[in-house]
Amino acid sequence: MDRRGFLKSFKGAVGWVAAAVVAESAAGLVPVYRDQTPFIGHADAAGLGASFRVDLAATARHQAALFPQSVAAGDPNPLGAVLWTRLDPETAGRGRLIVEWQIATDPDFTEGSVVLQGLAVALASGDHTVKLPIQHPALRPFSTYHYRFIHQTVASRTGRFKTMPCPGDALAQLRVGYAVCQDFSNGYYTAYRYLAQEDVDVVVFLGDYIYEYRSDGTGGPDKGPVRVVPPYPSGADYPASLADYRHLHQVYRSDPDIQATHERFAFIQLWDDHEFFNDCHQDFHEDTNPPGLSATSPQPGLRQAANQAWAEHGLAAVPFNPDADWSQSIRVYRTFRFGSLADLVVTDERLYRDGPPCGDVTVGERYQTLGCAERTNPARTMLGAPQKEWFLGQVKRSKAMWKLWANEVMLCQYRLPTPDAPTDVVEFFDLDQWDGYPAERADILGQIRDAGVQNFVVLSGDAHLYLASYLRTDFDNPAEPAMGVELMVGAISSGNYLDAAVDTPTATPLPNLPAGAMRVAQLSLPLDGLAPAILAYNPHMVFWNGSTWGYAVLTITPQSLVCDYRVVSTVKTPDGALQQLASFTVPAQQVAISQTA
Repeated sequence: MDRRGFLKSFKGAVGWVAAAVVAESAAGLVPVYRDQTPFIGHADAAGLGASFRVDLAATARHQAALFPQSVAAGDPNPLGAVLWTRLDPETAGRGRLIVEWQIATDPDFTEGSVVLQGLAVALASGDHTVKLPIQHPALRPFSTYHYRFIHQTVASRTGRFKTMPCPGDALAQLRVGYAVCQDFSNGYYTAYRYLAQEDVDVVVFLGDYIYEYRSDGTGGPDKGPVRVVPPYPSGADYPASLADYRHLHQVYRSDPDIQATHERFAFIQLWDDHEFFNDCHQDFHEDTNPPGLSATSPQPGLRQAANQAWAEHGLAAVPFNPDADWSQSIRVYRTFRFGSLADLVVTDERLYRDGPPCGDVTVGERYQTLGCAERTNPARTMLGAPQKEWFLGQVKRSKAMWKLWANEVMLCQYRLPTPDAPTDVVEFFDLDQWDGYPAERADILGQIRDAGVQNFVVLSGDAHLYLASYLRTDFDNPAEPAMGVELMVGAISSGNYLDAAVDTPTATPLPNLPAGAMRVAQLSLPLDGLAPAILAYNPHMVFWNGSTWGYAVLTITPQSLVCDYRVVSTVKTPDGALQQLASFTVPAQQVAISQTA
């Protein structure tokens, strides 16, 4: 979701393993989960030279330097989760680093509370990360555990995760936090500070964990960036190498508020465009290409580098294959089953999608466009045929009460009148969203409806706004009964409609403003008057707010799904206060959205 074109317009207007030891590939370049070692029971660990001894004084002195990104967990399963950390090579050394790890029922790891422990290896070829996909019967379903890493008697900070229930288990309640879009340069991660204090079972992150921009935020000193990412190792203006992408992940994960949330909850993580480049598709990206390259230039090496860095630093329990090309090296779409209460289906909407239908120019073709004939081509795809077939099978065959879709970009139609045109001329805000793939969208929603799927809820991100909407196969026919609902969460820190209204310097046009944000000026509407206009031209929407930042919390029971939108008063300074923006209830067995607060 880019804002560079909009700012110009605005100014013009006004179970696969138990544990894994990271092994080098044949080329010696990347971590691959190939050579697996069995768990080391704590009674046997000493025989392998592991002591699991922690020196408290040494830990106090060296913990922060040795583990600069702290710890994290992801992709929980009924018998474990992915455990992650990274050692700083300047502190730990650059050789083959042995790391001890422990899982316990007690956060203090008191005697008798450690239920599982073992050894791992951190290698330079994997950016000195340790990533362990744990699955072991010593752990119990839907239970909370604590974990830590130890290197040369220095312990990491302690992390916490909750395992999944077994498929089919009856749950009285499931609580899910979800978040998206965290441009480091545009603001502080204050929302994570509050999310870390929530009582949730897991956090779903919908993409844009990193941004390829170093300093393009707004609202900081002199209305420039709030925070600046240090220069890339390559010296380029945008990522040009694997080291550059690793650098971004390292910087973003160094923030104390995001660390607090990772230490508290396991993440179910997917990517969107900025993990590679803005509005990317396959191995192409439309914007900020270096001299000699354009939006039609394939960049397979850079795409592969982005895949690898995400595999190293991301928390998905999926392997990365360096011997395959960028399109086959990693598969991020997958399903999570929360007992019989809910299935969460995660899709990848970047690696297989077709490019922009009406051209690459931002304003008039990709954004703020009347569309074109190619937009409605029934052959156009966002998911790709294999993933689409898999996705529909997962949803239609689901036995769970609630069917949740972790969907990266806005699914519902999003239109407004064209400035300086008759009132009946409306345009699409952003064809990088599902509005650029309407035939596939209608087919997917139609098949789900015709299969009699009930309790279908889509969780979306990318657009940097809070939204609640009904879903139809034909959004131009408001009389068509809705078949599901979409709940979109606002950004953790990325630029939104409020940022679009800020009088920013023109010397370096800012990226990342959401499509449509410039309508604040072009329609001569104040920011607080924009929502009624958007709702009027999009009758399927029941709520819209693009002027704040935060996260969402779902409370799911057999009777209902309740979505609470939490927001912070500002991200431009680190002292933003938490507020409740709105609360929506979706009753079971009904396609209905009621606002309760």
